[in-house]
Amino acid sequence: MSTEPGYHARDRAALLLAALVAVNSVVVLIGWSAGWSAFVHPSPSFIPMAPTTGLAFLALSLALTARILPSHWTAPRSVATVLACVVAAMVVVNLAVPSMLDRALGGASGQFGAVQLGVMSPVTATALVPLALAIAATGLHPRYAGPLAVVAVIVGGTVALGYAYGTPLLYGGRTIPVALPTGLSLVTLGVGTVLVAGPRVWPFEPLTGDGPRARMLRAFLPATVGLIVLIGLLDTRYGAVFGLDRVLVAAWLAVVSATLIALLVARLARRIARDIDRAYAERHRAERSYRALFEQSLAGVSTTRVSDGQILICNDRLAKIFGYDSAADFAEVPARNHWWDPDERDRMLATLRESRVLRNYEVHMRRKNGTPLWLLCNVTLHQGDDGEELLENIVVDVTERKLLEQQLWQAQKLDALGSLAGGVAHDFNNLLTAIMGYADILREDLGQDSRQAGEVDEIIKASDRASALTRQLLAFSRRQPFDPKPFRLDQRVSDMEKMLRRLLGPSVRVVTATDEDLPAIMADPSQIEQVLLNLTVNSRDAMPHGGTLTIETRHVRLDEPRTTATSTVPPGAYVIVAVSDTGSGMSAETLAHAFEPFFTTKEQGKGTGLGLSTVYGIVRQSNGHVLVYSEPGVGTTFTCYFPVTERRERVSRPIHIPAKIKGTETILLVEDEESIRDLAVTALRQLGYRVLPVGDGIEAMTIAAVHDGPIHLLLSDGVLSGVRAAELLRRLTSQRPETKLLLMSGYPHEAVFQTDSVAPDTAFLPKPFTIRQLTERVREVLDN
Repeated sequence: MSTEPGYHARDRAALLLAALVAVNSVVVLIGWSAGWSAFVHPSPSFIPMAPTTGLAFLALSLALTARILPSHWTAPRSVATVLACVVAAMVVVNLAVPSMLDRALGGASGQFGAVQLGVMSPVTATALVPLALAIAATGLHPRYAGPLAVVAVIVGGTVALGYAYGTPLLYGGRTIPVALPTGLSLVTLGVGTVLVAGPRVWPFEPLTGDGPRARMLRAFLPATVGLIVLIGLLDTRYGAVFGLDRVLVAAWLAVVSATLIALLVARLARRIARDIDRAYAERHRAERSYRALFEQSLAGVSTTRVSDGQILICNDRLAKIFGYDSAADFAEVPARNHWWDPDERDRMLATLRESRVLRNYEVHMRRKNGTPLWLLCNVTLHQGDDGEELLENIVVDVTERKLLEQQLWQAQKLDALGSLAGGVAHDFNNLLTAIMGYADILREDLGQDSRQAGEVDEIIKASDRASALTRQLLAFSRRQPFDPKPFRLDQRVSDMEKMLRRLLGPSVRVVTATDEDLPAIMADPSQIEQVLLNLTVNSRDAMPHGGTLTIETRHVRLDEPRTTATSTVPPGAYVIVAVSDTGSGMSAETLAHAFEPFFTTKEQGKGTGLGLSTVYGIVRQSNGHVLVYSEPGVGTTFTCYFPVTERRERVSRPIHIPAKIKGTETILLVEDEESIRDLAVTALRQLGYRVLPVGDGIEAMTIAAVHDGPIHLLLSDGVLSGVRAAELLRRLTSQRPETKLLLMSGYPHEAVFQTDSVAPDTAFLPKPFTIRQLTERVREVLDN
C-alpha cells in the first residue's frame, strides 16, 4: 500500500503506529485468553491492560488502517467508520456496566489492592470515546479529528508521565488505575489519527508554514514540553537523593529552566530577525525590480477606479502614449475623457462585469492633441480593499498598425474601383466610337448649310466631353495611354502659370516657389498638367471668397518613410510639387474618401468626383505618391512625390501624316461590337477599300485561310472572344507575313501590349476615334 501513487510519508507513519498498537492488543488478548501469569498474577509494579481495552485498541487500529486506504476503496473505508462508532458505543456500555465484557474475555479474575484486576479503567474509557470518534471523523469531518485525537494523546501522555515520575495515576485509590501500555497506546494511536487527519487541521495547522507564529510554536513547544518533563523527572527521581531541601532544588531547577528558555528565545529571535532582514531585503529588491519593470515597460500600465474613471496609478509610458509629459499630468484627467466614444467605455464595462477579464481587446482612444489613438488592451476587473471596483490595464499602442491596415484597405479599394473604372471606360469607349463615327458621317452628309448641322455638332461636342470623362476614368485606373518622358517639373509649372492665373480668376492669389536646378522626373507631361489643373481647380472651389494658392516645386531626399493616414512614401530622392490653399479644409471623414471616384462635397451638378481620383491614378502611374494634409478652416496641401530620373529631357519631332487618304487595299476587319464594325465598314468602303468584316477571331482565321487574294491589313480589336488577339496575330503573320497589323481598343496601349505575344511596335489606334482618325491611321499603316 505504501508504494501507491499519492501515498504520503505521514500515512506511512500512521500505518506503522497503528500496527504497533494492533500487535500490542493482540498480545494482550492472547495473554488473557491463555492465562499468562503476567496478566493473571501481575507484580505490584506492573498493571496489565484490560482485555476490553485491548479489543478496543485492536478494532481502532484496524479502523485507522482502513481509513488510510486510497479513496476508491469505499467499502473498507465505510466499514472503518462504522467500526470506530461501534467501539465508542462499546466503551460507553462498559462504563455503564463495568467488568461485564471483561469477564467474557477472560479478565476480572482477581484483585489489585482495593480494585478488581482486568477491568477497563473509567479513565481509559473516557479517553477511548474521543479517540474512536476522531478516527470516524477522519473521513466525514476531518477538522474535528485532530482536537478529539489530542484529548486521547493528553490522557495517555499524562498516564505515561505518572509512570515516568514514579507516581502512577490513581494508584492506591478505589478507582481502577490505567496501565502503562494503555497510556502509550492512547498516545500512539492518537498521534496516528492526527497524522491521517492531515496538516490543514488542528493541531498541525498552526505549526505549518513559514509564518512567525508557526516558527515560534515549532521552536518553543517541543523545548518547553521537554524542559517541563525533564525538570519534573529530575525533581521526582533525584530531588531527595542528596538530602537537600526540596524547595531549594525546585528553585534552582526553575532558574535553570528560565535560563535555558531565555537562551532558546535569544537564539530563535536572532534567527527570526535575520530571516526578517533577508525577507525585507528580498522584498525591497522585488519592489525595485517591479518598479523598474513598471516604469521602463514598452506597454502602458494603469489602475483606474470604475466609479469616476480616476486614474490611481500609471507608468510614464502610458502618459507618453497619450501625449502627456508625465504620469502625474496624465492621471489628472479622468479616463473617460480619453475615449473617442465614451459610450464604448460603458459597453466594455458591461462585458467586463460578465467575464471579469478581457484579452487582446482593441479600443479607440484620443491623444492629448485630439488625434486618434488605437490601443490593444488586457483589462481585469476586481475589487479593491475598500470594496471599490478597479480596472487593471495593460495597453500597447497599435495606432501605426491600424493606419497601415487602413492604408492597405484604401489601396485595395482604390485598386478594385480602378479595375471597375477601366472596364467601364473600355465599354464606354466602344459606344462613343460608334456615336462619334456616325455623327461624323451624318455631319458630312448634311453639309454646312443643313438646318440639322448644329444639332449634329452638339452631338459631337457631347461625345468629346464624354471621351474626356473616359480619359479621366482611365487615368484613375492607371490604364490610360501613358507616354512618359524625362522633363523638368518646375519648367512645366512655369509654362502653366499664366493659364492658371486666368483660370482661377482675380480673387485667387497665385504664388509659385521652386528650387534651383531641379532634376528631371519620368512622367507623361500632359498628364502632369492634368494633375496640376485638377488640384488648382479644387483649391479654387475650396476658396469661394478668394485666398492664396501656393504651388511649390522642390528637390527632397527622404531618409525614412513619410506616412499619413492615406499613404506612405518610401525613402529616396524625389521632386515634389505641393499645391496649398487657404480654403475651407477637409474633415477627417472627408479626407478618408478624398481619392475615391465619384466622391464629391460639391453641390449637385458642380462636380463629377473624378478630379482627385484622376490625380491619384496619374501620380501612381508615374511611380509617385500623393500625401494630403488638411485642417478644417485652415486649408489643404496636396504634395505629389515623383522619383528622380537620371535620363535627360529631349525634344521630340512631330510625325507628319501622309496626305493620301483613299485606297484600294483589302482589309480584314475583326470587331465584336456590331455598331463599330458596321461604322468602320461604311467609312472604309466609301474610300475605296475592300473590307472583309468578321465578329471574332475564329471567323477571322477561317476567312484568312480561304481568301484567294492578298490581305493587306488586319484591323482588329485588341480584346476578342474565342481566339485572343495575340493568338490571331501570331497565326496570321505565320500564314501571311506580308499582312500589316493595326490594333484598336478601348483599353490603353499598355493593357493591350502587356503580353510578349504582341510585338511592341505593332500599330495601335485608341478608342474612341473619329472617322478621320480611323482612315488616317489605316492609310499611315498601309503606307509604312
